[in-house]
Amino acid sequence: MSLIEELRARRNFLSTVEVMSLLHVTRGTLCEWVRSGRITAIRIGNGYLFDPRLLADWLAARTTSRGRGTA
Repeated sequence: MSLIEELRARRNFLSTVEVMSLLHVTRGTLCEWVRSGRITAIRIGNGYLFDPRLLADWLAARTTSRGRGTA
């Protein structure tokens, strides 16, 4: 199962740390993406929660044709 499929099947929100690990980015990068509107998140106190289905859609929109299994 691909990461996008796993995210679409997931029902619980993801923490900042989980998304950082999945995307292999730093906290600063992820927070900048949220602040700039590049990625969608819900602000809770000093942190963010991420809807896994929206994250899957975001990743799918950025997947190259080669990443989708076509040459």
